Amino acid sequence: MPALAKMTYVEAKLLLRDPASAIMTLAFPLFLMTIFGIIPGFREPYEGFGGQAVIDTFVPSVVVLVVLSILALSVMPVYLATYRERGVLRRLSASPVHPAKLLAAQIVVNALMAFAAAVLLIAFAGLAFDVSPPADLAGFALALVLGTTTLLSLGMLVAAFAPSSKAATAIGLILMFPLMFLAGVWTPVEMLPGVLGSIGTATPMGAVLQALRDSWGGEPAQPWLLLLMAGYSVVFAVVSARCFRWE
Repeated sequence: MPALAKMTYVEAKLLLRDPASAIMTLAFPLFLMTIFGIIPGFREPYEGFGGQAVIDTFVPSVVVLVVLSILALSVMPVYLATYRERGVLRRLSASPVHPAKLLAAQIVVNALMAFAAAVLLIAFAGLAFDVSPPADLAGFALALVLGTTTLLSLGMLVAAFAPSSKAATAIGLILMFPLMFLAGVWTPVEMLPGVLGSIGTATPMGAVLQALRDSWGGEPAQPWLLLLMAGYSVVFAVVSARCFRWE
């Protein structure tokens, strides 16, 4: 088995053995969906969402974004910072297996967890609350892949600069909540005042959320959002690769 495949397998086992990470990734989105699903007003048609109920397009997209954010800005940076603290990356750099393979394994594992959580959420929302699956399934898959790449690249940037696991946690949280606000997680961007809504949509999380919402509702993907996510991914990945410290 190739070294990358072995590392990916080991990292997946370690992640699934961590109850907090597994629960936050797979169970928490179902809990969130349940909370939103039992709010009566969320199941009524709303003009601001083109006559659709809030729970039909906005809520599932928000929950997917929350899962991506947790993996990218909380789980992955802390794992990598912990490996650096314990000297795992330094020891790997002196072995035939370059530590870059560990970074790649972390990205693969967290991306697979994100995809699994999204599939689980779509199935649960349909069975429990009669929420239709994404109307543009191909567009949703593309938005999910690009969104996952964007946010995991941002998480890698956090891991590159965080000197410790505690610092990684703090930096991740400091970034997560303001970005969620600007993206329209707490208040839809349509309701944000003035230019704040436009700024929010152009942020990494805002672009991801808007692309997920559009595709879930059946609207064609906006090319500028896809290009923006791809651009963010490249910039974050290049900077983190140049600045990442192995010890």
